[in-house]
Amino acid sequence: MKQLFYTLSLVLVLGTLSAQTDTKVLFIGIDGVRSDGLDQAYTPNMDTLMTEGTFTFSSWHLRTTVSGPSWSAMLTGVWEEKHGVTNNNYTNPNWTEYPYFVTRAKEFRPDIKAVQITSWDPMSSQVYNDGWNQKVVLGEDDDCVAAGVSLLQNDPDLDVLFVHIDDVDATGHANGFNPTYPTYINAIEYADVQVGQLMTALKSRPNFNNESWIVMLTTDHGGIGNGHGGVTREEREIWWIGWSNLGALPKQELVVDLGSLNPLDYIFPNPNDFNDAPLLVDIAVTAIDHLLPNVNPDTVSRWDLDGKSWLNKTTGVNNITVNVTGGSVFPNPTNGTFTLSMQNVKHDVSYRLFDLDSRAITSGSVPFATDKVDVQLDLRKEAAGVYLLEVTHNGISMVNRIVKN
Repeated sequence: MKQLFYTLSLVLVLGTLSAQTDTKVLFIGIDGVRSDGLDQAYTPNMDTLMTEGTFTFSSWHLRTTVSGPSWSAMLTGVWEEKHGVTNNNYTNPNWTEYPYFVTRAKEFRPDIKAVQITSWDPMSSQVYNDGWNQKVVLGEDDDCVAAGVSLLQNDPDLDVLFVHIDDVDATGHANGFNPTYPTYINAIEYADVQVGQLMTALKSRPNFNNESWIVMLTTDHGGIGNGHGGVTREEREIWWIGWSNLGALPKQELVVDLGSLNPLDYIFPNPNDFNDAPLLVDIAVTAIDHLLPNVNPDTVSRWDLDGKSWLNKTTGVNNITVNVTGGSVFPNPTNGTFTLSMQNVKHDVSYRLFDLDSRAITSGSVPFATDKVDVQLDLRKEAAGVYLLEVTHNGISMVNRIVKN
């Protein structure tokens, strides 16, 4: 009798899911677009998607800001401690336990047809267990977009399409990741033209009005100077846009109030401090949530996802507060004595003051008692120069640069 009940239940679940197989995802990834660059560029196609959907100029990348780990986090929904990719060579990945979102969705909808198109080969050749039915690698962005347009127009069975646009990143490396540089802005504006081509093709599908699409657009990282991979806000703060044709994503801008965030918090950010903010890892989880209308990704514990879904999620107020236990140092520069002050403390705090030759000056710890910590420190016996103050809270370390006059 138990076996019969199980069989009937499985048929009912599969039957319900099969009735929902018109949920589809178009994922457009544009490499190396700084948030302030997108904000300043003339991008009428992406502006329309923002007006009609959910978007933010303040999503956060909390780990290594190079393409391999960044796209891996975005497409798996977990940070690199889990997916294992920390460089562009994709060394030591853990795709078995933490695969791409398409593989997750196929656990419940094995009939999903998914295609990836990119001009950056490592994203294809160095990844397995990714769920793509077809992986296409082409030489130029225009070729990738043209292939995506053709699929959208001519393949009624297509459920997931990922198109990677790379030239903005290449322009940043060649000429500088800076919104004041015309070449960088021009590259972003041309990417917007390509987004328009893909959106036109999507809306021209014969059965478009009977299909439930979400379109996710985002970038993998920002940039500073001629590169990326560091910890600056220009590299960590990214953007994303979510649009739907049948109302799955509400019309709203997610504006992050950084609260006590300061540049020191970009060095070793604690994901727990960003729980409510838009994150790089949210993209995959939102896609899974849409593809599986009857499955809540948060309840599938074996997936162990780090991101969250923004599907059908209205913030009520569009201002999201991020309380970061950053710590400020004042006065800095100092004539000798200074104060380390921390807010929103939730654990013991330890500190270590040393010079540029790693010579220890003092160290200590403050047991957790209240949410505010003030520590008085003294450099009066030390020579003028630069010193470093390492502060550790909840396993996350931050380094403060102290200048003594």
